[in-house]
Amino acid sequence: MSDIDLARWLYEGALALSEGRREEARRLLMQVIEHDERNEQAWLWLSGAVDDPADQQIALENVLAINPHNAAAQAGLAWLRDQGYCASVSEPIPAAPTTSRDRLGPWIPPPPYDENDVVEITCWQCQATLYSVAPFCWQCNTPVHSCNNCVFRDDPRCKPLQGLTNPLAWASVNECPWWRPAPQR
Repeated sequence: MSDIDLARWLYEGALALSEGRREEARRLLMQVIEHDERNEQAWLWLSGAVDDPADQQIALENVLAINPHNAAAQAGLAWLRDQGYCASVSEPIPAAPTTSRDRLGPWIPPPPYDENDVVEITCWQCQATLYSVAPFCWQCNTPVHSCNNCVFRDDPRCKPLQGLTNPLAWASVNECPWWRPAPQR
């Protein structure tokens, strides 16, 4: 099995999940994991492709076993715990960051973003330098147009308006009209 095949399955699995084809996404992502059980991205995407919270927890814990600093997996486990789905977790999960904006009233959308403006940003997952117009990170295949690469990442008020109800959804591609690329960190 070549690395190119694994990368293709991972990309196609992530794309299938983003487009709502969950069964196809599960099949493709499981193929990746069967050949590379230490593939952090495959486990992370799989956590969003499975329906059972126990399976989601297992996938997210596998991500953290590979990379204990994976913010998306930590947020996903915290969300599962807050919903009462999470069985005992081996390590404490840090609380999601909050800002003063969390309690300042209703969301007021910013003016339209000019898509012709290309901004250099940092991938929220692997910290690679990329451009705001890229659909996926060139290094880790993480979606660029997601809450985790948005200047409003820590402000939860806009997310329910887009149907993004949990941190797992925040890590996937979204079509939010208010998405603004976060500047390099």
